Amino acid sequence: RVGLIGPNGAGKSVLIRMVLGEEIPDVGEIKLGPSVTVGYYAQEHETLDFEQTLLDVVRFTGNMSEAKAMSLLSKYLFTYEQAQGLVKNLSGGERSRLQLALVVLSGANFLLLDEPTNNLDIASAEILEQAIEDFIGTVLIISHDRYFLDQTVERLLEIKDRDLKGHLGGYSEYLESIGKA
Repeated sequence: RVGLIGPNGAGKSVLIRMVLGEEIPDVGEIKLGPSVTVGYYAQEHETLDFEQTLLDVVRFTGNMSEAKAMSLLSKYLFTYEQAQGLVKNLSGGERSRLQLALVVLSGANFLLLDEPTNNLDIASAEILEQAIEDFIGTVLIISHDRYFLDQTVERLLEIKDRDLKGHLGGYSEYLESIGKA
């Protein structure tokens, strides 16, 4: 579980786009192992199909029955009525919860989460924390949410002044290591 921090414009989202193969590094290369399957949580929810129902999106993604899809959706705090509705009618926080469910359901073993706590209420953030804790695989999280990073990561990478530095622990340990705690 690794957090990626740095000021706005430092290149955090660019790094994710490079890992996804959407951008090419100016120098060097990014290599993923042959057994790595990436799941991506986009902060603007652009990976969602807004014209489908929640139930259809989950059933298709997970290749599952309506009952299993509904069970999964209820775990992410969706009612049956919401599951019947279109994705485009969801609030930002609800879209975030749906996107998280789909990323977890994708079978990925490497999750890239770009500002996953944006738009989340406390209950939704707790679901996200639990999903990350239960996830078997590697997680790279871009976040400005210090509390969330303290709850979820074991290591931080900091992008600053075109340099990348590693720090063991969560955000609190990071602050201690740089003398700002």
